Parts: sequence; C-alpha cells; structure tokens
Amino acid sequence: MSLTVRRLKLLKLKIGTVQVECQLASWKLDPGVQDGDFIYTYCPDGAAIGETDDQPTLQITTYSKWVADGFEDFLWKNRGTEAEFGIEHHYDIETEHVHWTGKLKVQPAPVGGDRGDNEQTEITFQLIGEPQYGRGPIDPQNPPDSGTPGV
Repeated sequence: MSLTVRRLKLLKLKIGTVQVECQLASWKLDPGVQDGDFIYTYCPDGAAIGETDDQPTLQITTYSKWVADGFEDFLWKNRGTEAEFGIEHHYDIETEHVHWTGKLKVQPAPVGGDRGDNEQTEITFQLIGEPQYGRGPIDPQNPPDSGTPGV
C-alpha cells in the first residue's frame, strides 16, 4: 500500500436551504465519541468502562455574506429550529467520494470583530442524532430525515 496525501480544497456543504461552500474557510465534523471513565470494584475482574453519550458537532468558519436568504440571514431567521445538512467530501475523486447527512440545531453566530479584519462567521452546531455516512453523491430522493443513509 502506498502513501496518499490529499489537500482540502473541494467540498459541497448545504445547511438547510443554503449552499455554504463558496464562503467556507474551514470545517470540521466531529462524531463526538466520548471515552468512558474506568469504574473499579473489588470483584476479581472488577474493572469496566462507563457508558457515554456521543456529542456530534459540525464546526465551520465562513466569510460572512449578509445577503437576503444567505447563510447568516438563514441562521438568524431560523434560530432554534432543526435543519438538514449534507457534506460531500472529495467529490472530485470517484474512489474517495464520501458524504455525511443529518440534522443540526440552527443557531445564529456571534457577529463582530476588530476593525479592518475580514468578517467571518464562526459557529459550532450541535447535531441531532448521529450523522449518516455514505459513499458517492447524496441521493436527493433519500433525505436525511427518512432514516436511511443518503446513498
């Protein structure tokens, strides 16, 4: 097996009704898997690992664009609601094209910064349930809320 190195340069990201990738500077999908604490007892095989709950998140940084029905507009107008999201990663490489779909809780991002800075939106979304993973493009006929991964 040989070494493969990929630069992050192409991505499709849709949150709710908004395609976000053209304003996107950074992204990280964290499955939120937590390590359980060790539990010890005086039993001969008295060690176990406690159960945990996953806390998946989607963290993104975009260059802000305050147009009507743009990303920031969407966040402020839909505060507290649930929205579907879809990420297509390495869509330009057929053998590595993967995607994730799911739901997240919409929240407006903080606004502001230092004078002269490029205005950015930095936000970490809480995901509702676990993101669904699949290979190839997202099937628009099989949306995330159908309970079936989008392939």
